[in-house]
Amino acid sequence: MRPPPKPLPQGPVSAKQQLRDLAATLKLVWHSSPGHTITMLLCSLLLAAVPAATLWVTKLLLDAVALATQGRLEQAGGYSALLAILGLQVGIGALGTLLTTVQNASRELLGDRLQSRITLQILRKATALEVERFEDAETYDRLQAAYREVGLRPLGVLTGVTGLLQAALTLASVGALMSSLGPLVLPLVLLATVPGVWVQSRFGTETYRMLRYRTHDSRVQNYFGSILTSDTLVKEVRLFHFEPYLLARWEEYYRKFRAQLEDLVRRRSAWNLGAALFSALMVGLATWTVLERAARGQITVGDFSLLALGIAQVQTQFSGLLGGVSGIYQNLLYMRNLFEFLELPARDLDAGLEWQEPIESVEFQEVGFRYPLTERDVLRNVSFRIERGQTLALVGENGAGKTTVVKLLTRLFEPTRGRILINGQDASRYSPRSLQRQMSIIFQDFGQYQLSAAENVRLSQALEADLGDARLNRAGERSGANAFVSELPQGYGTLLGRLFSGGRQLSGGQWQRLALSRLYYRDASLLVFDEPTAALDASAEFETIEALRREARERIAVIISHRFSTVRLADRIVVLEGGEILEAGTHDELLALGGRYAALYRLQARGYQEAGTAG
Repeated sequence: MRPPPKPLPQGPVSAKQQLRDLAATLKLVWHSSPGHTITMLLCSLLLAAVPAATLWVTKLLLDAVALATQGRLEQAGGYSALLAILGLQVGIGALGTLLTTVQNASRELLGDRLQSRITLQILRKATALEVERFEDAETYDRLQAAYREVGLRPLGVLTGVTGLLQAALTLASVGALMSSLGPLVLPLVLLATVPGVWVQSRFGTETYRMLRYRTHDSRVQNYFGSILTSDTLVKEVRLFHFEPYLLARWEEYYRKFRAQLEDLVRRRSAWNLGAALFSALMVGLATWTVLERAARGQITVGDFSLLALGIAQVQTQFSGLLGGVSGIYQNLLYMRNLFEFLELPARDLDAGLEWQEPIESVEFQEVGFRYPLTERDVLRNVSFRIERGQTLALVGENGAGKTTVVKLLTRLFEPTRGRILINGQDASRYSPRSLQRQMSIIFQDFGQYQLSAAENVRLSQALEADLGDARLNRAGERSGANAFVSELPQGYGTLLGRLFSGGRQLSGGQWQRLALSRLYYRDASLLVFDEPTAALDASAEFETIEALRREARERIAVIISHRFSTVRLADRIVVLEGGEILEAGTHDELLALGGRYAALYRLQARGYQEAGTAG
């Protein structure tokens, strides 16, 4: 028995958590590619000096040109000095271009490496999550947010950090040059930048919160869209003509989002307008103070170029400095989506002793189960025993707990009360993976994999070596799949489904036979059949039941079925109701008991008789 998983983390992110996330993000970036990370950092440091160097050389060039136009070029060092300054300007520009090119190339390659690394982390985490988590909508919201929002966010954090450092160095060097124009110039230009950065930061955070809280609605909206574009649902959608309803629901969620977006855009635009007007006023004041000095002959043409070109540089770098802090903060908010998902409690399926023998017996002892964070027991005090060569059938209405029993039996779930014994040993002592290798199952909602027919079967032994075509054909023969697979263009090599070009779609019964082949392909000592004949016609059902009889002679078989023609072959039948065992016995014993099983059996038999009479 184990404690329930911890609830998903909620609430605002603390400054301490932000610092931890920053360190974790930079560590993730570093481990993705140390070489590209170092290259980006070095390029940023070198590029930090380029704007100030460009401004200074431009000032020297303009002053030299001004002297030349007045016939005083000798004071600037002559024509050779003018060419030397020009060459220096071209060299600085070329160096800046080279550094930017190298930096962009490193960023692109690092971004690709990060994208694949994070995606792989998300997929690995998904494979380690407890199965109960996949029945929880909040887990899907976390997964959706991690996939949708993270993207290149770690690269954004690194870019923000390097950009912050670059902006600080550039601002210091350019500011030192502009300080020669007067004591008020630099403060006014810096002040002009603050409102715009504040607006960007505030509404960037609001945008994040809006998208974060809309995750669930976005999934619902996308679900309605997926129904309208589904190849398997299109027939029913068209026949019952509920396209208008689905479209209306899709538009309902869109209108809700649109209203939030319009409000955000209106307020952001108003604040941006105010910030732009304030910025223009501050820049105007700074220019006025320089023009006063120019009127008194206290500055040169080159000095004035420092103002004209420096204003843009200072605003850009100061905006980058403040915006870098804001950008890092916002990217870390999105990174929290990833970290929250990766911090979900995982289950090590290989933890425990290694099970290395066939399963000879299974016993449930007072087993109970309750989903995490809920108050209702799905199963209560379930006890039964089954041995090799026997078949157990689970009967009951939908929601009675049949599938939950199977999930507990196959170690997909762990009981919250009681225990499960395998060959007399507590199953919790052994790793789920090692026990599951002795089990094979077909679920009612079996997978229809858009792969080749052979891959659909061999997936049950995906971790093992290819067992050969003989094993494949034998599994297909037992399930009856060989008959239709042989008619496919490439036989077992034929791609199935409509998702990819050239795929062949199968009927529901054909898909079910392939799922049965997948069950038989694994050489397991415990077989579980969850509605194994649900999609089959009467003839195919008879063949499947006969095959099931043969397989059950040397193994343990567990069957869930609403068809009593299938159930009655079981050696022991357990009737579940409300998560508890209501009745148990053989088919004849339960009929003689005259309880729930007998009533259900006679009701179904009467339906067959009435159908036969009507025919």
